[in-house]
Amino acid sequence: MRRSRLLLAAALAAFVAGTTHHSGAQPGEPADEAAAGVRKNADEYTKAFNAGDAKAAALSWSLHGEYTDPDGETFRGRAAVEAEIAAVLKANPKATIEIAVEEVRRVGRQAAFATGTTKTRSPADPEPAVSRFTGLFVQEESGWKIASLSDWATDPATDVTVADVGWLVGAWTAKGPGGEAKIEYAWNEAKTFLNGKYALAKDGKTVSSGTQVVGANPAGGLRGWTFDGSGTSGDAVWTRDGSRWLIEATDTLPDGTEMTTVNVLVPLGPDAFTWQPTQRTAGGVPLPDQPPVRVTRVKAK
Repeated sequence: MRRSRLLLAAALAAFVAGTTHHSGAQPGEPADEAAAGVRKNADEYTKAFNAGDAKAAALSWSLHGEYTDPDGETFRGRAAVEAEIAAVLKANPKATIEIAVEEVRRVGRQAAFATGTTKTRSPADPEPAVSRFTGLFVQEESGWKIASLSDWATDPATDVTVADVGWLVGAWTAKGPGGEAKIEYAWNEAKTFLNGKYALAKDGKTVSSGTQVVGANPAGGLRGWTFDGSGTSGDAVWTRDGSRWLIEATDTLPDGTEMTTVNVLVPLGPDAFTWQPTQRTAGGVPLPDQPPVRVTRVKAK
């Protein structure tokens, strides 16, 4: 139950977070009206929660609003929500919250629908509690309030979005016995895909180049597609494994030979990562792992 309460703390703050990707306003209404109400609610909730004031935090709900936790238990009415917030604060007085709101969409003149993900960190747990949430926000005389909110625990390996690898945006370089690699990632216009371009040079001459696209995988995790100038093409599934990424790739060479690789990407802070091809096969024949290569960000001049 303690972990569920941590998820509640995350969901409450995430639902009232002010960053939105989609307003969905009705014709003739200010596009940011709902977002402004959400931001105000977020400020009031955050201030109350950080002060340990369950009563003030519960005012984020409408009088008859409700919350359903990951165990399926529903708390109906502001008083019941307040009691649960008080229990969360008592059990986890030093918990911290990270918020990623994916969408706030108007569903009428006085209602908005919200979805997103949350992380709650506690000194008692080395790993954050991760949840997804959906909720309905309604506009009342006193401001925008939560009418209904539900959240559930997620699988950190597959419940990711392309935003989780958004730190790759920019130019990167790596040097090794095979030459120098240059890689550059940029968002597409809607920020739903990362578009990458790469080139491998040796002795000052480009010997290989291609493009890569990374986006959400409907089956979970992320999915990438690579198209090399040699005619090789491939796809890969990205999953998170703690702080690293496992990228299971299948490539088809121009002669039809199939190659498989599990690439291991390990972030080393915001400006470096290592990349190691492991568990390689070519035409079903095992190949040795390659050593990790350090890739560093190219600093803007």
